Amino acid sequence: MNNKNELVVKSNRLVEASYRLNVAEQRVVLLAIVQARDTQTGLTSDSNLEIRATDYAKTFDIPENQAYEQMIEAEQTLFNRYVILHDINPKTGKEEKIKTRWLSSVTYPKGGGSIYIQFAQKIVPYITRLETEFTPYRLEQVARMSSPYAIRMYELLIQWGSVGQREIELAWLRKILLLEDQYPSIKDFKKRVLDVALSQINEFSDLTADYTQRKAGRVVTHLIFTFSQKTPAKQESKQETTVAQPAKQPVLEADVKSPFRLAKAPISLKTQAEYLQLRTGEEIELCIERANEYGGEQEKAGKPVRYGALYRKAITEGWHEEKARQKAQQAEDTARKEASRRAEQESKRAYAERRKREWDEMEKAMRWFESLPEKTQKILEAEYLAASNSFDVGRFKKNGRGYTGFRLFVKNKWVSPTVTEPVRQAKNSHKIDMSWLDEPE
Repeated sequence: MNNKNELVVKSNRLVEASYRLNVAEQRVVLLAIVQARDTQTGLTSDSNLEIRATDYAKTFDIPENQAYEQMIEAEQTLFNRYVILHDINPKTGKEEKIKTRWLSSVTYPKGGGSIYIQFAQKIVPYITRLETEFTPYRLEQVARMSSPYAIRMYELLIQWGSVGQREIELAWLRKILLLEDQYPSIKDFKKRVLDVALSQINEFSDLTADYTQRKAGRVVTHLIFTFSQKTPAKQESKQETTVAQPAKQPVLEADVKSPFRLAKAPISLKTQAEYLQLRTGEEIELCIERANEYGGEQEKAGKPVRYGALYRKAITEGWHEEKARQKAQQAEDTARKEASRRAEQESKRAYAERRKREWDEMEKAMRWFESLPEKTQKILEAEYLAASNSFDVGRFKKNGRGYTGFRLFVKNKWVSPTVTEPVRQAKNSHKIDMSWLDEPE
């Protein structure tokens, strides 16, 4: 197993927890996290994780006999180490501080060559609960670091990898490194902790980092870190290009079904495979969509955007959840608008049909009225005028039988079962040709 290329995944709560481990202790914990991540049965406080001296030696480039000695020494001290986690209580929703040991047991099999460790019950969720927020990185990025602060600082920076800048309160940084009572002088703190850490990050990792400070009066209160991914060496870049050329035809970025097809920056096949171990294709596509939206907003604000780093942040932090909620809301709004549009169209159609039926009925009624004897027509007109108000009377005298009010009156007489005797006689008369009423429309 090539442990250097293995992905270390830590809950951000664990990255920002308060603890202090030496280099060997951190290496054992990192190898254990890799081992825990590779297990297919899930990790619990009962899980025995094997740390092999051969893996330790190969990962950290030291002789195997020294590797086993370092592992034994690390486990003896690590067993008594503790970590202070700052989390949110799921029941109360309030912040809480959890103090727990890293390990609950260590086993040394006869014959040497490996050790078995069990994580403490309280620490397990922060290694396994990685659905929402976590920080991944390749173990090789910290494998050659000899400063424990360099490893911690690298994790704190890579946590904000897509942003390229992180401002950290000095008091908070001292707290999580458990250095609140050490190096009280900022000069000593920078010399013993920060400068050493950044020197090793710049030399051994994939980041180039620097920092400035912010003061309140004469007191340094915050450190502002700026960092970016190193540019690959030209020779390696050419070699990768030469090797990749035959595979350009089926490359995933060009695949119309690829979850990476919307990416605005090229994502290597190796990185794609890494992401696909963390997320499903559908989740990755949603993460990239949300990252593109965020990047567009930053560009409109005149800010530079590094889309490759932005995609890593979106995928590792699970931006797909927000995008999925957004799409669900959009779909719901679209469905609601479509239902409203269809209801309005149906209402208009029904109204038009109703008006057409009414008009057709008035036309039939007027044809029936005009077929009546003149005397009967006069009787109906007199009946209408007697039942109408002054406005309708005036309109009838002006427009005559074409007035809509009168036409409706005639229609009602035609369809009404109760009519005056002269009208009944007219309806029953055989002298009036009513056959046209049966003609198809």
